Amino acid sequence: MNFISFLKKKIFLKKKIYFLLFFILFIISAIHYNFFDIKSRIYLTYPNLQSDARKILFSKKSFLQHIKNDYNVKFLPETQFVKLNFEKKKLIFRDSFNSYHPRNFNFIPKSATFITFYIELMGEKIWIVDYLGNIYLTETQNIKDKKEINLKTINSNLSARKVLDILIYNNYLFVSFSGGSDDCHTLNIVKAKINLDHLNFEKFFSSNECGAFGVSGGRMQFYKHDNSDGLLITIDASNFPDKPNNLPQDENSIYGKILFIDFKKKNSIIFSKGHRGSLLGLYADEKVILSTENAAYGGDEINKIIFNENYGWPIASYGEKYSLKAVEPVYSKSHISLGFKEPIFAFISAIGISEIIKLPNDFSNHFIDNFIVSSLWGSTLYRIKFDKNYNRIIYYEKIFIGQRIRDLKYHPKMKAILLALEQEGELGVIFNNDK
Repeated sequence: MNFISFLKKKIFLKKKIYFLLFFILFIISAIHYNFFDIKSRIYLTYPNLQSDARKILFSKKSFLQHIKNDYNVKFLPETQFVKLNFEKKKLIFRDSFNSYHPRNFNFIPKSATFITFYIELMGEKIWIVDYLGNIYLTETQNIKDKKEINLKTINSNLSARKVLDILIYNNYLFVSFSGGSDDCHTLNIVKAKINLDHLNFEKFFSSNECGAFGVSGGRMQFYKHDNSDGLLITIDASNFPDKPNNLPQDENSIYGKILFIDFKKKNSIIFSKGHRGSLLGLYADEKVILSTENAAYGGDEINKIIFNENYGWPIASYGEKYSLKAVEPVYSKSHISLGFKEPIFAFISAIGISEIIKLPNDFSNHFIDNFIVSSLWGSTLYRIKFDKNYNRIIYYEKIFIGQRIRDLKYHPKMKAILLALEQEGELGVIFNNDK
């Protein structure tokens, strides 16, 4: 090799090194200055990276150790026993809903602009309500055939501050929402007979009590109590973070409770109390009532709900204050010793738990008598099997999705799990590929 050739190769190598350094600096700058919304996207997908402790993670362990720490972790489409098919369908909402939180400006992080919506099923029709109260309709066939779905808007007289949940029962659409005034947020439920042209909502329930910190919860399920048909509905504790009030233990308050509302009398009774959760998922059938509950810092719960039981908040919790500085626990770490009902299970650390549904056995021979629990910041589904009496969890399997999951439904005809993915306003669809 002559000197000229050697020099050319050296120059070429230097150029490659400079290009690589430039590329690395560009990526670092893009993340630091949030070009193209890249930092928001990364933090939204991997929220733990925002923690100071995580910034020095790789100085504590080798890269190889981190790989080994992921032993037997499965990512879609694979699970432990079944290969699933996961599709995302972009939903086209009304312009007024999209413009409420504009998502096309770099100075507004997408982490602050969730496209929250709820799903209900009725035959071949899929009902969707966004959190501002806009009501939409699409067909099962659209979910099968299209990647982008233009939702049909259904006119209505619904006026809601923030929709909390929807439920279709006996040809009526029920909507729970936070209403009232700026000074007094209240829990409300309205219902409308199903009509594809216009939904005329009428009042079903309205609380007189103002929420100290807004109103959350609002999950609804049909239930028969003392031979009376009605609704179970969850209401959060309405407390400021790290400043819990005693409303969940107060018999004169609806907050921190699960209520039963009689269809005929429309009166409400406290079904259970001592709940904290701001989101609260809910499942009910003739055998069991299950709820999910956001704890404080850590300790999200799955509870078996029994009439007149007390679940302990704000006295007992497996979570702690977000601003934890005390050496001793702030909340009791035993429910039963204080006369409270223990959770079936507590997630430590918390997963941002949201909805819970029962999965029919025809979905997979490997998923028999299973429930599905969703999470928000955890961006994960949990496949769970309880024991016969719903007193403990026999096993659970994590199924990583990669987006916040607000709502869940099972579509029996499609034999598919539907997910409300609120980061990008998408409908997730999970099929069993082995079928």
